[in-house]
Amino acid sequence: MKTPCTSSLCCSLSLYQNNIMTSPEIKEALVVTSENFLGTRKRKLTPALERSSPSKCLVLTPYGMFSDRFRLTESPLFEPSACLLPSGTIDSRFEIPHPRPFSSSIITAQTPPLRHIIFPFNLRHNDSFMEDSEPLSRLYPGTKAVSFDGYFLTLLFDTLPPKPWPVTIAGVQPYFTTDPQFYDSIPLTNYLRRSLLRISPEINIRYLSFDRIDEAFSLVFQFFAQSDISITEVQYWNNFFIIVLEKEDTIIDNAPSNIGHCHCFYQFEKDMERPNMEILPLSQIRERTKSLSTIGNVFDTSEYDELRPGVMLSSGNSTADRSGLFTTSGVLVEGSFGERFMTVASQGFPFEGRVFHPTHQGKELGQAMREIKHTDIALVKLTHDVTMVNETFESCDSTLPTRFNEFVPCDQRPKLGDTVYMDNPFLGSRQGTCGPHARTKITVGDLHEPKHVWVRTQWHYFGQGFAQHVTNGLAGSVIWDDNRNVLGFFRCAPQKGQYADWCLTVAADYMIEEGLRIVQ
Repeated sequence: MKTPCTSSLCCSLSLYQNNIMTSPEIKEALVVTSENFLGTRKRKLTPALERSSPSKCLVLTPYGMFSDRFRLTESPLFEPSACLLPSGTIDSRFEIPHPRPFSSSIITAQTPPLRHIIFPFNLRHNDSFMEDSEPLSRLYPGTKAVSFDGYFLTLLFDTLPPKPWPVTIAGVQPYFTTDPQFYDSIPLTNYLRRSLLRISPEINIRYLSFDRIDEAFSLVFQFFAQSDISITEVQYWNNFFIIVLEKEDTIIDNAPSNIGHCHCFYQFEKDMERPNMEILPLSQIRERTKSLSTIGNVFDTSEYDELRPGVMLSSGNSTADRSGLFTTSGVLVEGSFGERFMTVASQGFPFEGRVFHPTHQGKELGQAMREIKHTDIALVKLTHDVTMVNETFESCDSTLPTRFNEFVPCDQRPKLGDTVYMDNPFLGSRQGTCGPHARTKITVGDLHEPKHVWVRTQWHYFGQGFAQHVTNGLAGSVIWDDNRNVLGFFRCAPQKGQYADWCLTVAADYMIEEGLRIVQ
């Protein structure tokens, strides 16, 4: 989802260094290691991507705010970022160099790789980019400009700094680029409106509250249901829509430029670069056992006596060499009559539905009993000797395990731009950014139902370079928020194109509608 950020679409604020005033507040930098280690609930084998992520953080602060005791939760300034690093050990500290000359950067060759760069302001919570941009522009040597569009922080360079790059800077995910057009991570499209057609100008659906978002989608569907333009997805970005056109020969001039005061932008289904939505519910996962240890990739193939969200599962019988299809465990749920099931991606068990862990040579856990309609989520009845807890693993960066609370419907989800999380045996622990609400059209194979249905979905951004590590085995992974509530399940992720580094998830609403709840 990387396209030019234009002034007509979002308010990206770019500040060049020679126009920046010195911030008097930030005078000291602390290199900190988290103290959240438990060591008892870690993976037996940490996936390579998680293990390679830096564990140290850089905290930029006024003088003397932290002495020997380091607790972000004790400072009102850092409270919005306290979830990133509640407490830790100060490894080293150094004075922030004077902002002039501008070649004097905060991060130098001696600074260790960093997971988070924490400021006494948080761009997600404070509308302070204009005032606080000076230290942001001085983080890395050779920074030409910085911009913030309300969701992502973009840093422009002539030459990119060495990897690994931090997961967050000032509370938001960064995007590093050498493109002077300020390409960022929002999927704005080149297929702009070219008509003057305005729909429902008497209704304002900009920035609707969560419980009214269906009103926005209804207006879009009302128009296209009466037109000859076929669409496959609608995304609601608070103040504009992105609408996906099914056919390349669609005349965009016949589509509305504005619906309910929200601008409409268009792209074609072929440009989504996702698995064919016509066959996605039946698609097979072709990961073989021999691919579980490819060069530069180590997955968690460990066997666990007690299952957790994010362990490896196998179908055991669906490939020519019978090595199995690999997916990820979801959560343990309970029905209205007390029956319990483990959620899985149904696409990973297309034949007999037998479920093994971690590979086809491991223990048989149970059998997939039924699928939640249109979601690619199936329910597995576990055998009597299998136990599961709804708590994630402790991550390599010392993030404590997460014990899930409940499913939350679309109308109670976090805001666009908030933090989301995922954990699976292929990538390990991942932190991302909540993207737009969407409605995605899928094909139904049941002759007794309509040919197509619209499914509640959502896009989430999981960081620059995420697409390089995507495998089909991620299907079924749980997506949750800061409140430990489950938002949905991983469905697919494009590996190239504008939507690279993003994933599409199916909403947890369908679990709630089935009367299922998370076992506590």
